[in-house]
Amino acid sequence: MVPVLAACAVGVSVSNAGAAPAPVPVPEKPKLHLAAAGVGFPYLPFVIADSRGYFKEAGLEVEIGVFSGGAKALQALMGGSADIVAGAYSNTITMAAKGQQLVSFVTLASCPGWVFGVTRASHGKVKTYADLKGMRIGVSSPGSSFHMGVNYLLSKSGLKPGDVSIIGVGSSAGAIAAARSGQIDALMSNDPVATVLQTSGDLFPLAVMRDPAGTRATLGGDYPEAAIYTTREFAAKNPNTVQAVTNAILAAEHWMAHATPEQVAAAVPPQYALAEKDVFARAYGNMQSCISRDGLMTDAAAHTVHDVLAAFDPDIGRAPIDLKATYDNRFVENAGKH
Repeated sequence: MVPVLAACAVGVSVSNAGAAPAPVPVPEKPKLHLAAAGVGFPYLPFVIADSRGYFKEAGLEVEIGVFSGGAKALQALMGGSADIVAGAYSNTITMAAKGQQLVSFVTLASCPGWVFGVTRASHGKVKTYADLKGMRIGVSSPGSSFHMGVNYLLSKSGLKPGDVSIIGVGSSAGAIAAARSGQIDALMSNDPVATVLQTSGDLFPLAVMRDPAGTRATLGGDYPEAAIYTTREFAAKNPNTVQAVTNAILAAEHWMAHATPEQVAAAVPPQYALAEKDVFARAYGNMQSCISRDGLMTDAAAHTVHDVLAAFDPDIGRAPIDLKATYDNRFVENAGKH
């Protein structure tokens, strides 16, 4: 886990150009612990919110712990060591099937930015998903959204989760090392890892979900991979805090929507970069259309995520899940009022 601390300035309001700023409610819990599933590009808005001071402007002091996958970040939330998670929206659905109430309140990325490919070690042996039977597939961590994505793609060729060996390799330097050393035959990754490995000839894509069109073609619809979520209890007890987090994330998304890849690369602290600035900028350019511009979740997108999970997990298909309870757009919709 990599701790990063954003400075605190409680009660500072964010002004709108040409208008008097509206009062900003003071967060009930200004000191927050955020568990991040990784620092791949779908999660960049929280990195930018930290590095450009948007958390500080919203009156928050945010300690960020970066984990090796979404499953571990989720464990931190459920274990009480984190207040909020920057992770996969799909976790709210999988936990709802188990009777746990989690709620996503601001979307980070409207498509996953995933690249699923074969490594150099097995490039000549794999042409289709079916050829992966019996092989080693790298994901950030078992049980992560990367793992779920792999399961879905395998199911399209009639393979079951047990037909392959899943290996947790992290989502940054560990994934790059595993692919290059021949420890895995295939890898589910996102950028900048995917661009780094493709550039060096160590990854050969089978599926690319770096933009809405590629995502719809592969997964059947819009698939909001990354979001900020918490327990429904925390959101109910700390609405001002959740609003402040939302305001900061939206400020980051609005800045990113108008920034060049080079400007985004320059705003990312070295511990999050994973690549030289020029490679980082090129990789970001490959998938920047996935970054949410408004933070909203749509009902159709939520159903796509549910359908992808249900395709390989019958428990989710059978569970009486209220999808509308897994996300709450009110904080995004209220952002302009604060």
